[in-house]
Amino acid sequence: MRAVGDVTLAAVWHPNPHHPITWAMFFGVLIVVAGSAIALIGLFASFDTWRKTEPPRGQALRVVLVTGSFFLAMGLAVAAFGVWVY
Repeated sequence: MRAVGDVTLAAVWHPNPHHPITWAMFFGVLIVVAGSAIALIGLFASFDTWRKTEPPRGQALRVVLVTGSFFLAMGLAVAAFGVWVY
């Protein structure tokens, strides 16, 4: 049985020693997180806008659907780019 002091630890942890984490992979994950945040914040903002409008919501519903789908599409596009970079 070996003591803890005999173990040499790597400077950076990564899941596979034959496929180290690079800066491109780090920024890819960062872009995925940012894209997901854009999509979620946009959807939350559109639902919150719809919820705070007055009861005749005809025009507001169209605006909310357009803005919500725009933010969702842009966020998913950014997240897909991050997956591609990763």
